[in-house]
Amino acid sequence: PTPVHAKGTELQLKVGSTTGLTRLALLDTIEFIEEDIEERTGRKIKFPIDKQGADVLLLHNAGEFIAWPENPAAFAILLDEAGVDWTLSSELMGYDGVNYGAWYDDVQTKKIALAQFEVAKKLGVRRIMVGECGHAHKAIAVSADRMAASEDRVPVESFLPMMADLVKTGKLKFDPKKNDFPVTLHDPCNVVRQMGIVQPQRDILKVIAPQFREMTPHGVDNFCCGGGSGFAIMNSYNFGDFRDKVSARKKFEQIINAFGDEFSNPNVVKYVCAPCSNCKGTIRDLLKVYKTTATYNVQYGGLVDLMVNGLASMDKPYLEFLED
Repeated sequence: PTPVHAKGTELQLKVGSTTGLTRLALLDTIEFIEEDIEERTGRKIKFPIDKQGADVLLLHNAGEFIAWPENPAAFAILLDEAGVDWTLSSELMGYDGVNYGAWYDDVQTKKIALAQFEVAKKLGVRRIMVGECGHAHKAIAVSADRMAASEDRVPVESFLPMMADLVKTGKLKFDPKKNDFPVTLHDPCNVVRQMGIVQPQRDILKVIAPQFREMTPHGVDNFCCGGGSGFAIMNSYNFGDFRDKVSARKKFEQIINAFGDEFSNPNVVKYVCAPCSNCKGTIRDLLKVYKTTATYNVQYGGLVDLMVNGLASMDKPYLEFLED
């Protein structure tokens, strides 16, 4: 489909991001996020940009900076509190983990993958850590790894094992009472089924969310959100209607069943944890179409957002729907 090509790999190769986010726009956005963090939390956090020799190069889906800036902000807060040596890249191809060529063209996939690895090599980082984007997990940790020679590759890993380790070792401390509301977990296809990363996110949720409950089925048997393979970004023709009313309905059924009788009670906040940009986009639209947030107080967001909300050191809620 045209959006995947013209607004995917072609745009990314031209300006650096599938969203059209340029380097200057990225830096402006990060400055805004830093100001927002201070305003909302009282913390002065400076994003380490283009830091040479850092342990971790954090690679987001660039859509997070535009649609969900609270997500890269949450990563910054957590990594700062845990004392992780990390950086973001502002270089062309270095700040968007997306690679839409993985859906349709090996040549495009390889161009973008090698450029992403080259950015990491120039920075001298030890590893690339992929943020909350299932597609980026598949694109750079699985597909790209098969397209680059050993001397061109940089080790790539998911953010989930690191975050689980920071929780387990006590480098991040939590007050479970801050997330004392029903929470369920969506399993992004590319993270869970494709890569087999099933347990770390659950280990985290069991610590930070006392009312966590699983979807049925869950883990590798969970259902796709309905927005995979590009559906989450395609709005031409009837793609949007198909996604909302056909492909994502099973996910909506799972959400309803996970919350049970509490689903229809607007006085109870409910949170769908979806650690993936495309999945969040689908669930956002799904809840809007069925008027679920306004009517039943069902909220959605990522895992790191919920982690920050539960930090023992936070003076007030990080999740805006919990604020007075």
